[in-house]
Amino acid sequence: MREDSLYSVEDIRKTYGAVQDHVETRRLISRYSVNREDIRESALGGLDLAGVEDALDLGCAYGFFTEKLAGRLKEGAAITGLDLAGKVNRELFLAVVASMGYRGRFVAGSADLICDMDSGSLDLVVASYSLYFFPHLIGEIARLLRPGGVFIAITHTEASLQEVIRLIPGCVRSVGLEAPGEPAIGRLLRAFSLENGEAQLRGHFGRIERIPFENDLSFPRDDIEACIDYLGKKRNLLFKEIFDTNPQRIDEALSYFYRELRKSASRQGSVVITKDDCIFRCFDPGG
Repeated sequence: MREDSLYSVEDIRKTYGAVQDHVETRRLISRYSVNREDIRESALGGLDLAGVEDALDLGCAYGFFTEKLAGRLKEGAAITGLDLAGKVNRELFLAVVASMGYRGRFVAGSADLICDMDSGSLDLVVASYSLYFFPHLIGEIARLLRPGGVFIAITHTEASLQEVIRLIPGCVRSVGLEAPGEPAIGRLLRAFSLENGEAQLRGHFGRIERIPFENDLSFPRDDIEACIDYLGKKRNLLFKEIFDTNPQRIDEALSYFYRELRKSASRQGSVVITKDDCIFRCFDPGG
């Protein structure tokens, strides 16, 4: 990973390294989403992937997106997963691929490893909620694809989590630190988003489809602890400023944060968090 990356390898591992947290986050999103559609189905809908022989899932985790490729690829296709959290995700990812009847391979490491992969060696690349960590690799992704190859990226909008991000400066001040002009999580969402993604992809792909996916997470007052559980799993991303400069005060900041959420739920009857996403489907690699 590049030295100028907004979040370090360790930041990412601490957030995404626990498989059970992934599974629980997936369950909470499914339960409290206003939009009942599966974004993965929207991402794959209408695509003919029957000729795909070699695919790569960047930031694959335990295979959350990969599992939706079942029955869509060429018989005997090979799927490679690349993820920083190799120890916890390798076996689960390979088991998912095997259950689909495909050949699996897992590479532990940062997305920058694709720079060493052969040009024109893939038919499909997927980056589901990961490309904002490495938008500098878009050109490399296009290079990896064969003529006719497809790149699918799922990302957030810049308005996502806005209700949560607004609370972060107060949390930072509550532990005696100077509040950032813009929290790191806000800058991460802007690194590759619905608003700027197409401009970053243009020049690397001849045709780009942008598919907005509007959604909110709505937590009723009586379920506010589920909201706290969901956001607590993202604490290393949300409170990077505190973890970096005053980690011994993180419990105080979280107490302030959770108290504000409970007050909001009590006052308004619920906590609604914007979770608008976007799908980019990219064709004709090389522009």
